[in-house]
Amino acid sequence: TFQRSLYDNERKWWEPETPEEEALDQVTPSKRMMRTPDAYAYFVATYKPLKDFAATLSGNYTGSMQVPHEAGFGVEGVDRFSQVNITETSPAFFELNAKVAYNLAIYADLQVELNAGVQNIFNSFQDDFDTGAGRASSYIYGPGTPRSFFAGFKLKL
Repeated sequence: TFQRSLYDNERKWWEPETPEEEALDQVTPSKRMMRTPDAYAYFVATYKPLKDFAATLSGNYTGSMQVPHEAGFGVEGVDRFSQVNITETSPAFFELNAKVAYNLAIYADLQVELNAGVQNIFNSFQDDFDTGAGRASSYIYGPGTPRSFFAGFKLKL
């Protein structure tokens, strides 16, 4: 999906209200809507070489986007934070997932599906989180979970 989410007029996501806040203001006006990528895609492909076996590959692509980064505070050299309010441009992310599943017939009307897989195979994630007590907790973008392995079963009646 290619889209462009724009306001009619340039605007800032933050405006200083006091002289002290003026020093924190490095937000540039933009017509782009925050946290809205111009490109997004997903896919799912399933391969069934046998009646009871399936392998699934899926993925999500999220293009770069503008993200507000609020000023924080902390210990220089120890904590990671922005000293000013600024608009960051996030990198693009690709998240790939894989799953295999096998169905076992237990009784006439009872089956068990055994499955296992990996989510976020490439371990795509935001690598510039703020840290420390004064971090900007809303400065988050990208995939929500790191690489994860899973296994499970499903009873089918």
